[in-house]
Amino acid sequence: MDVKQKYTTELFDVTDDFVDGLQELDIRTGIKIARFINENLGKVKTNELVSTVLGGVVMNDQDEPITFALEVIKDTSSQPLLSDIQLVDMDEFLDLLNLNKKTNGFNQGKDS
Repeated sequence: MDVKQKYTTELFDVTDDFVDGLQELDIRTGIKIARFINENLGKVKTNELVSTVLGGVVMNDQDEPITFALEVIKDTSSQPLLSDIQLVDMDEFLDLLNLNKKTNGFNQGKDS
């Protein structure tokens, strides 16, 4: 069994998988995604049983959408944990957006 390293910040914790996912992106897109997460993480509802997969979108320097899925574990015992991030195609993003609307969760936003 492989144990993943966990990094802690003041606002949330992150895993190696999350860091690895961000490192696959160019630095400017990674910064935009980080800003998006910082602005929207408070909207994630606490769930003691399972992680939550959220859809997000930022615009790259060519004004093209970059869609991603973010896995968050948020319970009452600790800070939110960003456990994974992956780029997804627009269809997957729209599916996540529709699911989140049904649960009143976190959804897409814009970043300059």
